[in-house]
Amino acid sequence: YILIDGVQHPIDCKVKIDLMPDNCYRKYKSMRKPTMIVTHWDATTSAERCKRVLQARGISTHFCIDNDGTIFQFVDTNHKAFHAGRVANKCSIGIDFSNAYYIKYANYYERKGLPPRPFCRDSRVHGVKLKPHLGFYTEQINSYKKLLKILSKEYKIPLEVPLDENDNLLTKVHKESAKGKFKGVVSHYH
Repeated sequence: YILIDGVQHPIDCKVKIDLMPDNCYRKYKSMRKPTMIVTHWDATTSAERCKRVLQARGISTHFCIDNDGTIFQFVDTNHKAFHAGRVANKCSIGIDFSNAYYIKYANYYERKGLPPRPFCRDSRVHGVKLKPHLGFYTEQINSYKKLLKILSKEYKIPLEVPLDENDNLLTKVHKESAKGKFKGVVSHYH
């Protein structure tokens, strides 16, 4: 299960509830009504390491999807996690993917008994082609889809993303998302 306003909601994934200390997020007493889901790369090697880094910085995310697809919940979705800036935090739920990102970490995962990570070679952000980097495991994507489905259903968040003029995923800042006015699923770079 995951926690939504203190209530356990079943999800067909392995979940570990590992809540952040109170100084890393803001508690809400009334029902919060998020309209966006913000997706992040955590640039660490595991969900546990992600939590340590966030906690040391006094920030948070609601969820982190570990390498094996386990969903770690750090903050109840009714509370405001500190993950995407003041405006976006107020109206969103944050989901991080555990992924060290840089190719130099590829062997790390295999040494830990995990399969090789996929490589991404054609990613673009803010109009710039990124250097090759590590992608996500299938198990992570599957857990992400299940998490999106339950959050979308609970909060009536459309499973839509910002699109460019050719109906492709927008790969730069999306002004409506940055202002907290978009309803759907966005990436942190939006």
